[in-house]
Amino acid sequence: MHVHPKADKGAKGQVGAPMPGEVVEVRVKEGTTVAKGDPLCVLSAMKMETVVTAPVAGKVTKLHVRPGLSLEGEDLIAVIE
Repeated sequence: MHVHPKADKGAKGQVGAPMPGEVVEVRVKEGTTVAKGDPLCVLSAMKMETVVTAPVAGKVTKLHVRPGLSLEGEDLIAVIE
């Protein structure tokens, strides 16, 4: 059984999943520089897609998702510094 790390709500650069779902697309790689609001990945749940965006500007230093991965709410998606 795989246990996915949870995002720390106190750390502004940690991006958590807003809802349970499956990762259908990842739009960044580690090392990508993003602006606040840039899309990071797309989650699908019950035939609805949600685009997860960067809450802050910076560089993606760690990416914790890949297409096909199932997430629960608040699972860590990425770290932006």
